[in-house]
Amino acid sequence: MEKLSSSLAINIEKLKNEYYNDCSDFLLKEVTVNGEKAFFAAMDGLINSLMFTQMVARPILTCELDFKSPQEHYEKIKSCVISSVEVNEAQSFEDFGYFLMSGFAVFMIDGYNKAICLGAQGWNKRNTDEPSNEAMVKGAKECFIEALNDNKALLRKRLKTHHLKFKQLKLGKDAKTPVVLAYLDNRADKALLSQIEMRLKGSNLQAVLDYGCLLPFIDTDIKTFFSAVGTTERPDTLASKLLEGRVAVMIEGTPFAMYVPYLFSDNFQVLDDYDNPPFYAGFIRLLKYFSFVVSVFLPAFYIAIGTYHQELLPTNLLFTIVHAEVTTPFPLTIEALLIHLLYEIMREAGLRLPKTIGHAVSIIGALVIGEATVTAGLIGAPMLIVVAVTAIASYVVYPLYESAAILRIGLIVIAGITGIYGVVLAAACLCVNIAAINPYGIPYTAPISPLNKKSIGDIIFRESWKKLSRRRVRVQEMSGVSIDE
Repeated sequence: MEKLSSSLAINIEKLKNEYYNDCSDFLLKEVTVNGEKAFFAAMDGLINSLMFTQMVARPILTCELDFKSPQEHYEKIKSCVISSVEVNEAQSFEDFGYFLMSGFAVFMIDGYNKAICLGAQGWNKRNTDEPSNEAMVKGAKECFIEALNDNKALLRKRLKTHHLKFKQLKLGKDAKTPVVLAYLDNRADKALLSQIEMRLKGSNLQAVLDYGCLLPFIDTDIKTFFSAVGTTERPDTLASKLLEGRVAVMIEGTPFAMYVPYLFSDNFQVLDDYDNPPFYAGFIRLLKYFSFVVSVFLPAFYIAIGTYHQELLPTNLLFTIVHAEVTTPFPLTIEALLIHLLYEIMREAGLRLPKTIGHAVSIIGALVIGEATVTAGLIGAPMLIVVAVTAIASYVVYPLYESAAILRIGLIVIAGITGIYGVVLAAACLCVNIAAINPYGIPYTAPISPLNKKSIGDIIFRESWKKLSRRRVRVQEMSGVSIDE
């Protein structure tokens, strides 16, 4: 890294060469402070002009100090004049640029090779409104936003303890991006923290633009359709995960926080479960497990039974299916693949279209896939019902939607070729694959496999708060395996 020079003229020339050309938002003002040359630098749009004037520029320009050297002048300004709380130092041009792009106002005097970086951030940001992807009936109505400091404050507001730590990294070779590791030092395992930090530092990315850039580096190395990294945009959800000994990764510019380890059972738990009565929360969780099985296996079993194992169907139901399918030109497997592909096309179109015309996709889909295809005899009505039930069930456990969509199509092909025996064998292989995921030494299927009776009370069903309040289970203890093993 190229160090800052003690000559103000050399530093200004270097900055002008890097930022003045085609950088209309770069602000640099040369001033005189106590008879010595100095300058202020900032990025227009990233600083609050009023804060900069009142807390940075005015105190420095109006101060009267006695000093014997530029270093003493620098130290007196830093310690006695500046009223800003957020004060950093830059010793290289790389650090200078990083603080400049982060909304800091930078001040430097002639004769000393360090710069004072003062927090005066003032860019526009959205409010912490209700989460759009994790809506809760009884939970809090606030979410993370794209500003990292605000996200840390939201989490700090939830966990008022000195054990909550935020370890900041700078990732990206060409453009440095602030990345924070959030954890409770009395709950998280130090080996887990060091492994995550090592993986992040080894990412070797040009720039970190979103959380998806870093997710593969902290995910499992096993080939699977399931992710071992959880994501959330809710501060209350992340706070509960940190209390279990997990480590979160928060990135500047994205409203989603990642956390590891992530267990398979986490897909079926939401904060509403802990606001509802235990009997109802347990019923909802069982419903979610059932919905996931339906979303993955229902079309495959329908095709397998309708194609190879008709004897398993009641006679009246068999006649109904035959009557609906006898006029269609395609076999069940082709029907299922076509209707699922059409559904995914419509879903993606509705997701990407502007909101003002997005409703048109729903109307066209209802007419084309619903009424017209059945009336024209291209698709059987029973197949349409199976696809509709599958689509609805797949949204019940939304974190697993992408995995269920791909698995569903693969199982449809297997069912059309091998029948119910192939589907059962594929289901067994899927269970083996899920059980093989072992991120950071913690089984993905814990605490079900290996079975941990101490932690099972909050997996399939939910115990009452009177019992849960006596438990202090860390995620490492759910499997009975230490992270170091």
